[in-house]
Amino acid sequence: MTKIWMLALLLWFPPLQAATVTIPVSHRPPAELAHILAPLLERDEAVVPVPDALVVKAPEGRIGEIRRLVKQLDRPLRTLTIRVIQSDRLTLDELEAGGGFSATLPEGPIRARGHVYRTESDRGVAEAQHLKVLEGQPAFIAVGEERPVPRIWVGGWPPAVTGGIDYKPVTSGFRVVPRVVGCRVRLEIAPWSQRAGDLGDGRIEVRSAATVVEVPAGRWVELGGSDRAGTAAGGGIGLRQTTERRHRRIFLRVDPPAGC
Repeated sequence: MTKIWMLALLLWFPPLQAATVTIPVSHRPPAELAHILAPLLERDEAVVPVPDALVVKAPEGRIGEIRRLVKQLDRPLRTLTIRVIQSDRLTLDELEAGGGFSATLPEGPIRARGHVYRTESDRGVAEAQHLKVLEGQPAFIAVGEERPVPRIWVGGWPPAVTGGIDYKPVTSGFRVVPRVVGCRVRLEIAPWSQRAGDLGDGRIEVRSAATVVEVPAGRWVELGGSDRAGTAAGGGIGLRQTTERRHRRIFLRVDPPAGC
């Protein structure tokens, strides 16, 4: 109903020297194109999505420019490969130099397909995921395991100790919506990582982020990071205390699409 009223306003109350035209679209949803065009419109210009087309109201001198923009945007959607690494010690320079992860994804008409790797060494803990996703479509990847967590409680009369085991999921992955702008990619992305706590008490440590970024295709970028510090004490003869610090970094790379 809202679109009908907007169309009525466009047709019946046009400003002086304005034109109203219908531009057909073939590959991308009209609503998505209208959303992309909205920030590019000038005052008193409007674009309304209708089935398989856009209704555009603008001065006659601007209609041709808007047609060209629609033609550039209304193209077949591309399949992108997105890679995310979450690491304690890897640096951006090491990834750019080839010290990160590499893998080949199988081909095929698949909307979202991913692979996950995890390593632990003197270079710290690293988790890597990569995912094939259709441009403009949301995708999600998560991997992990169910960790056993002991459970103990006291109840009844006379009081008795009872035990059991619960299972908690420990996962890592990311959600993403990619859009291509030339040889750059605009990403709405939310990576996260979980791990079992060091104390063995069933706690799950969670690190997550959510952001919108525009990145150059084919290059690693650092999305952000988190710091963690912990202290442990040991008894016996004398007292021993150790302090551990970890800086968890999140890196991302979008493989360059064809033509870039």
